[in-house]
Amino acid sequence: MGENAWIDMDSAIQDQLDLQVELSLDRHHAFMAERGLGQCRDVVDVGTGNGRFLSEVALLHPTTRFHGIDNKPHMMDAAEAHACKNVEWVLADALDSETSRLLGETDGVIMRYFVLHLPDTRVSFQKILADLRPGARLWVLDLDIDHCRCEPPNSAFTGFVDLVRAFCDHNAVEIRTGALLPPILEACGFEVAPIVVEPFNNLNIDPLRLADYLCREASLYHYFLHGTPGTNELRPLREFLMSQASTDSQFVQYGMVMLSATKSSSSKRIPKADDRGDGEAGASAGSCSG
Repeated sequence: MGENAWIDMDSAIQDQLDLQVELSLDRHHAFMAERGLGQCRDVVDVGTGNGRFLSEVALLHPTTRFHGIDNKPHMMDAAEAHACKNVEWVLADALDSETSRLLGETDGVIMRYFVLHLPDTRVSFQKILADLRPGARLWVLDLDIDHCRCEPPNSAFTGFVDLVRAFCDHNAVEIRTGALLPPILEACGFEVAPIVVEPFNNLNIDPLRLADYLCREASLYHYFLHGTPGTNELRPLREFLMSQASTDSQFVQYGMVMLSATKSSSSKRIPKADDRGDGEAGASAGSCSG
C-alpha cells in the first residue's frame, strides 16, 4: 500500500492518534517537563500528525511558541481545527528547507511516533538535526520492538509483534529506538540521557483500553501491508487481549521508549548528507501515526 492508505484509513488513523494522546499525554508531557520543556521558548514538533498532542501540550505552556510540522495536507487540516494561539501549523516535509529554518531557530524538538516513518534513520537524523543550536533539547517518544513483552507467552501476541516487524521491514525501518538512536544522536553532537521504557502495559493502563488500542494498531498495520483491516486474521489477538490480558495472571506490554538529548555546546555543525555528496536522505519523512 502507498500514500493512498493514509487517505483510505484516515478516519481510523485519526481515532488512533486521539487514543494515543488519551493514553500517553500525561506521561509524555511529564517526561518532557522534567527534562527542560519549561525552559524552552520555541519548540518544533516534527511529524505532528493531527496536532492533538501538540495542542494539548501548548495549552499547558502558554508562553512557549510551538510549531507543528507535517507533510500530509489532510493531517494539517485536522491540526488547524485546534485553536491554539501559541501554535503555528506548517505543511512541510521533515527534510525541507522550511523545516531546517525552523529547527535552526528553535531550542526544543519533539519527535513522537516519528522514527517509525523515517527512512534511513542515521542519514535522516543527521540532516534533520544538523542546524540545531547548541543547548537545544530533543525528546523522542517512539516504539521499540525490544520492549514488547507478553508473560506468559501467547501466540496471538507473537503474531502481532511479527506484524509490526513486517511493517517496519516493508518500510526499511529498524524500530529498536533505545538501542539504535543514542549512538546516532551522539554522532550528531548530542549528549543523550538514559533511555526510559514507557510502562505502556496492562498494569499501568486500563486493560480494555489497551486492548482496544492494540487491536486498532494491528488493524492499521494489516491494512498498510495487505489492503484489508484483517478482521478475521486478527480475531485471535482481539479475543486474547479482551479476555486474558484483563486478568492479573497476564502481562502485556507494547514496546515504547522515551529519550531525551541535548545538543552539546562544544559540538560543531554536522555536515548534512547532501553537503558531503552522499545524496538526499531517501524518501520524504514528515507524519506520525504510531
